[in-house]
Amino acid sequence: MRNTRLVITFLFLFMPAIVFSQPSEISGYITDFHSSIALPDANVVLEGMRFGAAADNNGFFVIRHVPAGQYIIQVSRIGYGIEKKEIKIQAGQSMTVNLRLKARAVRSGEVLVTATRENELQSEVSVASQIISRSAIEQTGSQNLGEILENATGLFAKNYGHVGSLKTASIRGASENQVLVLLDGQRLNLAQGTAPDLGDIPLHAIERLEVIRGGHSALYGSDAVGGVINLITRSFAGKRALSGLVSSTIASFGSRTLDVNFGLEVGALRYFVAYNNIESDGDYEFEDSPGERAIRTNNGLKMNDTFLKLEYAARPTASIAGYFQFHDADRGVPGPLSFASETAIQKDRSWKYNLNYNQKLGSHGRLQAQAFVYKFKQNFDDPGAFFPIQSKHRNDAYGFNLQSTWRLASANEMTGGYEFREDDINSTDISSHKRTINSVYLQDQIKISLERLWSSSHLRLIPAFRVDKYSDLDLQFSPKMGFLFNHVTSFQMILRGNWGRSYRVPSFNDLYWPAGPFTVGNPDLAPEKGFGFDIGAELNFKTVGFWGFELNYFDTDLDNLIIWGPREDGIWSPQNVQNANVSGVEAKMSFDGLGDLLHFETDYNYLDAVDGANGNQLIYRPKHQFDLNLNLDIGVFEIHGSYRSVGKRYSSADNSSSLDSYSITNMGASWKQAIVGGTLKIQFELRNVFDEQLHIIEGYPVPGREYRTKVGFGF
Repeated sequence: MRNTRLVITFLFLFMPAIVFSQPSEISGYITDFHSSIALPDANVVLEGMRFGAAADNNGFFVIRHVPAGQYIIQVSRIGYGIEKKEIKIQAGQSMTVNLRLKARAVRSGEVLVTATRENELQSEVSVASQIISRSAIEQTGSQNLGEILENATGLFAKNYGHVGSLKTASIRGASENQVLVLLDGQRLNLAQGTAPDLGDIPLHAIERLEVIRGGHSALYGSDAVGGVINLITRSFAGKRALSGLVSSTIASFGSRTLDVNFGLEVGALRYFVAYNNIESDGDYEFEDSPGERAIRTNNGLKMNDTFLKLEYAARPTASIAGYFQFHDADRGVPGPLSFASETAIQKDRSWKYNLNYNQKLGSHGRLQAQAFVYKFKQNFDDPGAFFPIQSKHRNDAYGFNLQSTWRLASANEMTGGYEFREDDINSTDISSHKRTINSVYLQDQIKISLERLWSSSHLRLIPAFRVDKYSDLDLQFSPKMGFLFNHVTSFQMILRGNWGRSYRVPSFNDLYWPAGPFTVGNPDLAPEKGFGFDIGAELNFKTVGFWGFELNYFDTDLDNLIIWGPREDGIWSPQNVQNANVSGVEAKMSFDGLGDLLHFETDYNYLDAVDGANGNQLIYRPKHQFDLNLNLDIGVFEIHGSYRSVGKRYSSADNSSSLDSYSITNMGASWKQAIVGGTLKIQFELRNVFDEQLHIIEGYPVPGREYRTKVGFGF
C-alpha cells in the first residue's frame, strides 16, 4: 500500500514533466509596460497563421513547431493595447521574444504568490490582499516587520514598546496566534506556541510583503485563521553586474542602524548579500500619570542579521535558488508597568536554510520543490525577580514541499502538492516533544468566459482543500470555495467572495505545560476552528489619474477557542471553552496620478468581535480604525506621511476596563542625487509627530516623538 501511495504521488506531481516536451519554439514573457509585472492570460498569435498561445501565471508563453519565415507576432490582453513585432525565424531555431503592453484604462494589479501558491495578478484572486513593495518599505524608514504593518488594511498592530519590544498583529479580529507568518513560503510560526515577534524580523532582506486577509487553511494549514503574512526575500536585480547599498541611521533613544547589501551577476549565477545591525539604548520618557513623567528602562537592544541568497538559472525554464539567514538579538524585557523588571534579558538566535527548485513545463505547467531547516534558540533570564527565572528553549523545524501546477485546458489550471514538516522542542519549561505533519492540498482555477453576456468579462471558480495528518492530533480537513468576477473595458469592476474552514492546532505550551502548584497543560485540547465567508467589490478607472475603490464584508464563527483559566481546584489550565463571532467591513480608496507625482490611500475598518457566551467584546479588538497615507514624488525630493486613528479597546474579558482611542501621525522626507558611480540619499523621519502618550496594550507605554535620520549611498 505504501509503494502504491508513492507511485500515485510521483505521477500526480511529475506527470506534467513526462507528458510535455520542449521542441524548438518561439517563447518569451509578457509584462506590464509601467510596472514590469507579469501579465497572465495574454494572447500571443502569429498574424495570418494558426499558431498561438496564452501566457501562463508567470507571463511566459511558448509557440511550438513554427515553420521558417517572417512573421508579425501580436500580443493582446483585456484592458491593454495591442503590441506587434516583426520577427524572422530560421528552421530549427528557438527564439526569445519579450513584449510589454500598455494599459488602456486601468493599471494591472501587482503579482502575488500567497493567494494561490502560484504567481497571480491581484485582480485575478478571490481573496482580499495587500502588497507592500520594497519602495514603500524604504519610504517609511521602518526598521522591522511590526512597524511597516502599522498602517496595513484590516490589521491591528500590537506594539509593546520601543523598536526592540514585542510586536504582533491581529487580522480581521483573529488573535496573533491565528495569523500565519511565512518567509518565502516557509512557516515561521513554531509549534511551541508563541506568535512570531514581528519586531524581531528586520526588513533589509525583504523585497515585498503579501498580506492575505481571511481564513486560508485550505492552502496553508494551521494558524491561517485570520490571514497570512508572506515575506518575499530580495534577489539581485541590479542594472549592472555589481550593485549595492550602504546606509546608516541615527535615531532618538540612542538608536543607530547600519545596513550593507550588494549583489553580483556572473553568467547564470546571481547572489545577494545583506547585513543589518541595530543597537539602541532604548530608554524613553512616558506619562506615568497625568502631568507626571517617568523613564521606561531596560529597553536595550543589540541585533545582527546576515542574509545570503544564491540563484542559478542555466536556462530560462529552470532555476534553483537557496538562502541562509542568521539572526542574533539580545534585548532587555521591561515587562508590564505593574511588574516592571530592571534585570530581565532575552537572547534569541535563529538559523534559516531554504532551497527551492523551479521547472517550467512549457506553457502547460510548472514544478516546484522546496526544502527548509529552521532552528530557533531563546534564553530568558530574570535574576532580579521575586522568584528568579531562567528558561531555555530550542525549537528545530525541517521539512519539504513538492508542488505541481498544470493546465488541463486553456481555462482550467490545477495546483497540488505534498508537504512534510517536523517540529522538535527541547525546553526547560515543557521538556522535549516532537510533532510531524503530512499534508496534501489541491486547488482548481476554472475560468469561464462571459463574453456573450457582457463583453470583456469572465468568472473564476476556485475550489480548494487541504488534509493535514498530525502525529499527536486528529486529522484536519480544510475546504474552501472562492469566486471572482472581472470586467474590464474603460473601467474595471471586480466582485469576489470566499467560504471556508480554517483552524489552529494547540501549541506545545498548551498541551504539555508541566504540572505545578498554579498551572498545568491540557493534553486533551482540540484545535480551534473557524468557519467564515467574505464578499467584496472593487472598482478601478482612469480620470486624471488611476482611481481605486474597494469594499469588503466578512463574517467568521470561531469555535473551541483555547483560553487559560482556573479549574475547579483553582489550578490554571487551558480549556476549549470559548466561541466567538467576528464580523466587519473594510473600505478603501486609492489614487495614483499627476505623472506619478501623487499617491494617496485611505481605508476604514469596522470590526465587531463578540464573545459567544456573554456578548462582550473580545479584548484588544478596536471597533473602528482609520488610516491615511500620502506620498509626493517631486524629482529628487520625496515627501510622505501617514495617519492612523484607532478606537477604544477593551483590556479585560468582562469589559470592565478599556483603553482610550488614539491617533498617531508620522511624517518623512528624502532627497536623492546622482553622483559619480551611484546615488546619494538622505532621509528624515518623524514618528509620533504630536508626541502622543499612549498604551496600545495596557501596561506597555509606547515612545513619544521620535526622530530618525538616514544617509545611504547606492551603486
